[in-house]
Amino acid sequence: MRDVIGYPAMEKFIDSKRVDRPKFRELIYREDREIPEQYDMVQMKMDGIWGCLIINNGQWAIYSRTGKMKADGVISDSQIDVVLLGEFMYGSHWANVRDIDGEFYIFDCIRFEGKNIERKELAERTLCSEWAWEQCKHELEWLDILETYDAGEWPTLWEHYIEGEGYEGLVFKDSTSEYQTRMAWARMKNVVEVEYICHSFRMADEGTKYEGQVGGVIGTFIDKDVYVTCGGITEEMRHDFTDNPDVYIGQVFKAKGNTWYPSGSIRHPKFMHWRDDKTPDDCTYDQIPESVRAYASK
Repeated sequence: MRDVIGYPAMEKFIDSKRVDRPKFRELIYREDREIPEQYDMVQMKMDGIWGCLIINNGQWAIYSRTGKMKADGVISDSQIDVVLLGEFMYGSHWANVRDIDGEFYIFDCIRFEGKNIERKELAERTLCSEWAWEQCKHELEWLDILETYDAGEWPTLWEHYIEGEGYEGLVFKDSTSEYQTRMAWARMKNVVEVEYICHSFRMADEGTKYEGQVGGVIGTFIDKDVYVTCGGITEEMRHDFTDNPDVYIGQVFKAKGNTWYPSGSIRHPKFMHWRDDKTPDDCTYDQIPESVRAYASK
């Protein structure tokens, strides 16, 4: 990894090659859903990658949650010293169709004016995020801030953004929480989604009209042996996968289903699309909620 940012306080992001994320609480969508009282803020969940944007000494760099640099550059204001967390639209299908590929949407700030602010309340960190955005947005035109709403507005947001515009879901937050406070953030998705590594393909059953062709995509994790057969492929995909299996084996894809299983599979798994912005290192078992994984040992 290149030595782009040169100060010791960022070692936990750079040397450990990862960005730690809070432990999410998972909420299942229902029209009459009552959101737990602790969550008073809500933001949209976009289909990007978890990004860590470090700006210091006239330079900036964006890292994935595994610590891999995704982009870097320079900024004229050498006094800005912040670490911002957000969704980075890095080559995803979702971002491409909306013409926002390459944009970074800030949702948190954990270092401000050279000081670690993880112990500050989220409401204060949000104000720091807004200040940093105001300072940088004219030069870093790809930088934006994720809008925050009152949690009580979630039904309207769900109807407009999730059902109407295809956003992934909503993220609820406790404005009084410190960063990494357990269950201070909760997410609610329309469907459950998991990124798998393409292990192989399952051929269609004998005697069917697709005999001799691919019938499904088999996915697995990098850190756990699980083999999930995902249907839902189109005719075009079926022919392409049959003729060119080696092109896709080892690549990352997104699957959706109705719920998670402790094994790492999902109920009624369907292939969605390839994720050129993700690597096999991103396809880990911890995508399955901790509350579900706990049943694996029982």
